[in-house]
Amino acid sequence: MKTLAPALLLCWLSALPAHGQSQRGVTTDLDGAGRQGEMARLAQRQSDQRFEAADEDKNGVLSRAEVANHLPFFEQNFERYDKNKDGVLSWEEFVGHGRWKRQLQQQ
Repeated sequence: MKTLAPALLLCWLSALPAHGQSQRGVTTDLDGAGRQGEMARLAQRQSDQRFEAADEDKNGVLSRAEVANHLPFFEQNFERYDKNKDGVLSWEEFVGHGRWKRQLQQQ
């Protein structure tokens, strides 16, 4: 067991980002080629559809009441996702980053 512990520690440390590197999430670029790009575009479309369905008054943000009516997970974790504490979830707060733009609002 004593020889296994250093190996496990080394594996864990190698998974951490190097000092000074960005700790950007694993969200794949929408322009990515192959399966990863396809999955990113699918996830964006599905997120966009869920956001659009929950945005009852079509004002571009989700109120606590809209979240309660459509998205139980987000209702239970509303404070965690409402990063700027303004009482609504923006698109960026809903998806957890600002790298994807909404599609349905532009149509």
